[in-house]
Amino acid sequence: MPLAGGTELLILIRDRRIKPPKYLVDILRFRDQLSYVKLENGYVKIGALATPWDLSRSILHRDERFAGFRDVWSKFGTMSLRFMATIGGNIATATDFSDYLVLLHAYNASVRLRGVNGERVVPLEKLILERRKPDLKPGEIITEVLFPEPPVGASSAFEKFDRRGILIAGLANSASYIQLEGKRIIDVRFSLDTTGLNRIPGRLRELEDYLKGREFSVELIEKAVEEVIPRSVVKYSDWWASGEYRLEMTKVSVKRSLLKACKRLGVV
Repeated sequence: MPLAGGTELLILIRDRRIKPPKYLVDILRFRDQLSYVKLENGYVKIGALATPWDLSRSILHRDERFAGFRDVWSKFGTMSLRFMATIGGNIATATDFSDYLVLLHAYNASVRLRGVNGERVVPLEKLILERRKPDLKPGEIITEVLFPEPPVGASSAFEKFDRRGILIAGLANSASYIQLEGKRIIDVRFSLDTTGLNRIPGRLRELEDYLKGREFSVELIEKAVEEVIPRSVVKYSDWWASGEYRLEMTKVSVKRSLLKACKRLGVV
């Protein structure tokens, strides 16, 4: 089994939540080749071994088109985790607690996979089959994350709610991406930590379709969220919180993330 930062895998092994693999293969030796952020041929490309710290030193934290990456950074674990965790690992973990996975859904991202049988590019929406089960073939690893470079007039935001401000997994996490022309919504995308009982991140397509082409207003956003989310999202209950509470906080999270992105574009 490949081992990069190990911030999730080693804990799962320690707590006996997965069967210990016979071998762990350290892939950090490829860090020089797989740790980068670059704009190339109209795409943003992120090496799978890039850490949150690497992202914080790149254009992803300097350009408002990628502002959601700053939001994820501000809520992402401890400083030591930001140096150790990798973007590829955060995706491969494939859970509702994978913050970068939630944000990258809103950017309509794909991953590049390489293995003994060659290379393929898979949309994130098709990569995660179920919780903790990405569609990785034997001998295959994630080498790159890529998504179309956003145009001028676009921005994003990420919201994460819990009972405290740091070291949180999140009760309701959401990401929003919006492109405006004046106040007209040209494109909009939403993703949640989970949209159903399967507990994997996913898009809010119905809400996106509801808003595209309309004139932005706070009243429109509030109306859309209240109408669409209750009929398109199902939240689970556990010892931590009820499904009803999670659903209410999801509505708040989505509204706040979208309004934050719009404020960054100067329309709120």
